[in-house]
Amino acid sequence: MVHLPPRAFLRFATLWKYLKILSNGISSISLTLFRRLFGGLLNVQHPWVSRNSIYSFISLHRPADGPAGVAAISLRGVQTAPTNVSSNVACSSAPVTMPSPALPGAIVFQSQPHQHNAPLVRPRRKVPFVASTVQRYGKDMQIKSSSGIESIAPVVRQYPQRQLAISTGWEAHVHPEGTLYFYHPVKRVFTDTNVRVPAFLDDLNDCADNLLALARSSGVELTSAIELTLQLGMDPDTGERVCSYYFADRAERTLFWLHELGTEDLFDGVRGVKDYSHIRYVIQFQYWVHCELYPNNREVESQTGLLMELREIIVHASADVITSEKSLSPFGGEELSKILDLINHLQETTSKKCSPHSICVIARFMQYFARSKFFNFCGQSCARLEADQSIYLTDDEHVVKSVMSWIVELLCFGAPHAQMKELQRVWVDKSTSSPRWKDFNDKLSREWISITIYSTVMLTVDLSFLTVPSVNAQTSQSVAIIAAYLSTFSVVGSLVVSILLAGQNRKYGSVSANNAVVFLTRMTNSIFGDRALAILHSLPYALLMWGMVYFVVAFSFLVFKSTSIILLGITGCGVLIVILLTLWPIWAARNDRVFSWLRQRLTGSE
Repeated sequence: MVHLPPRAFLRFATLWKYLKILSNGISSISLTLFRRLFGGLLNVQHPWVSRNSIYSFISLHRPADGPAGVAAISLRGVQTAPTNVSSNVACSSAPVTMPSPALPGAIVFQSQPHQHNAPLVRPRRKVPFVASTVQRYGKDMQIKSSSGIESIAPVVRQYPQRQLAISTGWEAHVHPEGTLYFYHPVKRVFTDTNVRVPAFLDDLNDCADNLLALARSSGVELTSAIELTLQLGMDPDTGERVCSYYFADRAERTLFWLHELGTEDLFDGVRGVKDYSHIRYVIQFQYWVHCELYPNNREVESQTGLLMELREIIVHASADVITSEKSLSPFGGEELSKILDLINHLQETTSKKCSPHSICVIARFMQYFARSKFFNFCGQSCARLEADQSIYLTDDEHVVKSVMSWIVELLCFGAPHAQMKELQRVWVDKSTSSPRWKDFNDKLSREWISITIYSTVMLTVDLSFLTVPSVNAQTSQSVAIIAAYLSTFSVVGSLVVSILLAGQNRKYGSVSANNAVVFLTRMTNSIFGDRALAILHSLPYALLMWGMVYFVVAFSFLVFKSTSIILLGITGCGVLIVILLTLWPIWAARNDRVFSWLRQRLTGSE
């Protein structure tokens, strides 16, 4: 790719257009001569673009905007690895180029520095962000398989972590999960940005000094409990270099910022948040995410009885799950039992000072419970106390939508209503929990497996019916033949839909609550809303029932057409008794609007 310096760009704009045409369609000889004529201009590198560029992409999903309450943000890292950077770290070695276009509004995090030739570089703009958007997981940074150490010197017995120079003031730490991050013990600053790159090191030090000075001028007392997290990036729209940051207060277990922070990413799609006491729980959730990301030097948390606090929370959640069918616990009974065993083991083996591994375990569980309190409006007058309790006002259903839903209910034999009741126990206010989501999918799987068995039996019955000689002797336009064909198609449709839904259930039935929210939001994003998913889940049952109805029609036509008057009366009475006995359990067990209306008319009640 050809690059022009900024000063020459305007002067040679027309030349640049012709060069692009030449590079795409004209012969290499003409292009070579053109480059020789203007080689002095074309060999100058653009100060913002490099020939060896790399793009790394990461997407963090959360519930989408609007009524569904879900939003998605994509974070990208870009730029080139300088040739003088050591290849001892995977993120610093020669990367594999993976280009991907920048999304509008996405924040681009830098994994490699720019090559700046400009004499003056503007300082990075400070941007507040939250701990859950720290770029760590899903990185596309890769190394060449051919690079590496080919031999080990004799008598080497120590393999220490490569540390930075003492003069930098930074320390390298390895997370229990394996990632490398850096910490400045004097300034108490954390970062995932590679400070071994000199350009990044200078930017991080400047940003840290500026933010700490701004905090002091804002009246913040920078005690040992205050920590700062930085991450370098770039605005994809303006090309402006930015530094994302947040402060953590270990004494208050909160995060804070020196600039105004939008709540869209922070609230995660939760609507109706109006009280700071409610916001406190989501801030604590972000704080525990911060502790899990950077678990070293956590003496304060170790000395405040954090392990005992978590144990009390888990004991209460276990009791709630045992005694209530609508528990708000983010974990099931079996999971809570395993977590309690882990906590008891940590209590026996951990000294007064928790290790980074223990801090990661404790912080991960604490963030689940803090987030659950935020979603359930803990401490508010409208707090959710049961898992299937909705706290939002609902609008009246439109008449057309109500009529269409009623027609679908009749066509599906009332199955969508039953499925809707089950779905409302799981999908409440556009949120769900892992235990209830898994139980819901286990129940659906068992239902669809049983329907598959019934469909297979009915398919055998239909095919056997079509092979009866008296049926084959009729014309292809007879009612019996047509009804038998419709029954076969309906049963096959029920069988196919059951298999497809069961496969989909295996894919999404065991996912986390976050992924379940994304899946349910996508499935309910239609004119029918949540009812659309209920109708979809009721299709196997409805098609099987229609297959049975068509078979009864075909068989009845065959029977009543060739029967004498006496046998017709006896058979008709028997069929009427069977119909009444079939409707009896439906009448007794279900209380749909149709049966209520019929009961009122028959009994003469008002």
